[in-house]
Amino acid sequence: MQQNIWFTPDGIEDLLPDAAKKLEFYRRQLLDQFELAGYDLVLPPLAEFTDSLLTGKGQHLAVDTCRFTDQESGKMMGVRADMTPQVARIAINRLKQSGIVRLCYVGEVLKTRNNKAKGSRSPIEIGAELFGHSGVESDIEVIELMLASLRSIGLSELTLSLGHVAIVDELMRLADLSKTQQQLLVDILLRKSLPEYQAFIGSLSVSAELEPFFDVLPSMCGDAKTVIEQMQSMKVLSEKMKTHLCYLEDVLQWFGEFTGLTIHVDLADLRGYQYHTGMIFSCYASGRKLYQLARGGRYDGIGSEFGTAQLATGFSLDLRGTLDLLALPEAQAKRVVFAPNQYDQALNDIIESLKQQNCVVKRMYQFEDCPEGGEYLTLNNGQWILQTKNSAA
Repeated sequence: MQQNIWFTPDGIEDLLPDAAKKLEFYRRQLLDQFELAGYDLVLPPLAEFTDSLLTGKGQHLAVDTCRFTDQESGKMMGVRADMTPQVARIAINRLKQSGIVRLCYVGEVLKTRNNKAKGSRSPIEIGAELFGHSGVESDIEVIELMLASLRSIGLSELTLSLGHVAIVDELMRLADLSKTQQQLLVDILLRKSLPEYQAFIGSLSVSAELEPFFDVLPSMCGDAKTVIEQMQSMKVLSEKMKTHLCYLEDVLQWFGEFTGLTIHVDLADLRGYQYHTGMIFSCYASGRKLYQLARGGRYDGIGSEFGTAQLATGFSLDLRGTLDLLALPEAQAKRVVFAPNQYDQALNDIIESLKQQNCVVKRMYQFEDCPEGGEYLTLNNGQWILQTKNSAA
């Protein structure tokens, strides 16, 4: 006899009952944490026109976006690969509120490619975004929320990694690098290729004043105290550089007071360079330094394609990918009662009463569906009563 086996695509998985219950428990924990911090929940659609999905800062998602033709309009649509651009569209184009807007979200996204190092192709993304403020205070608020959220789901010993993409931007501006040279340098730094970096810097005509800073840039990473000392000499390069470094120092000083938190700084970190404009941050679990729990950063200028450029900062995490690190929630055993599959108003009233008492009621199509020792409803002298099944029944 031929056996048919159904497979899901590589990198796209089912969540079976225990994992699904676990995910739903922690999803609720995180959303409650966001709500208590003043973030309102929004739920963008799974798919929308690529005209809005892949414009502006969303262009970097084009290669990861599954696209198809809408049979209603004939226009190209895409399944979201990231929810942040959608949330920005809602904040700018739909809500149109003045002042600070705080939004949170949760939903499944889909990526065209499977990157096993980064987890599933269909992550369940949950996060929070703050719009309408440019100062260090909003970055600190979002980072604090990221840390509080991770701790609320039982991840206590954390490593916070900080960077600032505008520092490298300013260094390249001062060196008067061409667009092509900038792209090459960014690509090399993203790949952390030190020999290639040294060869590239050697080929540039960099001034004697800037050359030492380019030489040490890749090594300006590590614990916060060490990097703070290293970067002091860079403040004299320009007022912009001083502003960026002082901004980073303010964040470091704030979180340096936190207990149970290790802080790592990398001035050459350009993750999300095409998207982020200032502070970038990510969080790792203690003992799992290669596993990124959450990430975020500042992305000012979002929404210019919708007519209003907005200040923005936020973070997100893949809840599906984090499940293995989370403890099983304490099982809250519920009473289970079996009921015959028949219509009777009195029976329905008892079933509803049991459900209101947080009791699980399962329909049984035959008496054998009720396990030995299980409770079941039976009609006795015109009244529905509860009995326990035993071998003598």
